[in-house]
Amino acid sequence: MPNMTLYHGSPVGGLTELKPFLSEHGEPYIYFATNPLVALLYAVKPVPKPFSFYPYGFNKEGAVVFSEYYENAFYDIYKNKKGWLYSCAAPQGVANPTQINCAYTCAKAVKPDKVSEIPDLYDFFMQEQKKGGFIVKPRREISEKEMDFVLSELKRDIDRYDLKNAPEHAMSVFIKEHFPSIWE
Repeated sequence: MPNMTLYHGSPVGGLTELKPFLSEHGEPYIYFATNPLVALLYAVKPVPKPFSFYPYGFNKEGAVVFSEYYENAFYDIYKNKKGWLYSCAAPQGVANPTQINCAYTCAKAVKPDKVSEIPDLYDFFMQEQKKGGFIVKPRREISEKEMDFVLSELKRDIDRYDLKNAPEHAMSVFIKEHFPSIWE
């Protein structure tokens, strides 16, 4: 992958080396994206590991589309949140074992070539939305079929991790606050 720039979003600034950590996929990886907007979505951790809540995809034109599965989700998650965007040339050993569009992993430490601080991620993404590379899809535009799938995945997490018996867990609180109908 010569000449490919990769991006890594983080809530932590000042890193001189990006290090692999145990991922949701069971291996220690550094995650990268070929799209800086995708990388920056990960600069905020809306729910704790092993859980994940990054409801984005791409439209036909290639713009990143964030789906608001609850009212004002994007504002709620990203407003007044600072993030850092690290970039580097694709290191040796970079791979795409997850088959996620534009996502790459590396199992060894990498020194970034550049870092940019984003003082308010919400404001940054709203500027990108004006340019057409980013879209917030509001809750009212989410199909019933898509919402049913999302809710079934959250219900599965409730059962798999026995969250009903851990109502104070951060993921339990997140679900109760934003998806109360499936908690009942």
